Amino acid sequence: MTIAIVLTLAIVVLVRRHRSLRDRRQRTIADDLPDAVDLLLAALRAGHTPILAIELLARHAPLSVRGAFQAVIVAVDEGRRFGLALEEIPRILGDIARPLTEILADGDRLGIPLDQITFHLAIAARHHRRRLAESSARRLPVQLAVPLVACTLPSFVVLVIVPVIAATLRHIRIAN
Repeated sequence: MTIAIVLTLAIVVLVRRHRSLRDRRQRTIADDLPDAVDLLLAALRAGHTPILAIELLARHAPLSVRGAFQAVIVAVDEGRRFGLALEEIPRILGDIARPLTEILADGDRLGIPLDQITFHLAIAARHHRRRLAESSARRLPVQLAVPLVACTLPSFVVLVIVPVIAATLRHIRIAN
């Protein structure tokens, strides 16, 4: 019976740890993707072709997203078409990178200029990052409530209530 309880608790802890790591990775990607899109935009405006811009991102993008761009370069080097190799980005980074992939694939397939569309995508990515930061800031007071109560209430009791009770008990003993 106790072994079953211990195993259940261990499984619950492992699942929560896995979710926590996955959520932390997704937050890091959401934080770093706007920087990568800005770098992509700078490369496109500097005259790089989309494949050269992806190569630049594979070397200089933030670490949490760099692997996706490196995977695209590896896929292109193995002979896959650029538009198909772009599917590596959302496969590695998740659905948050799908708009970027679609824009790059459409640019490759249709030959449309990417700088204006990428500019709007960069703005949207920065807005998304700001919304995530605001959401995190709204959760902070709730997360700090337990430590605040756990630390402040005992100190209040020790510094205020205990001396009052001790003085009262001393006065009661003196009166008797």
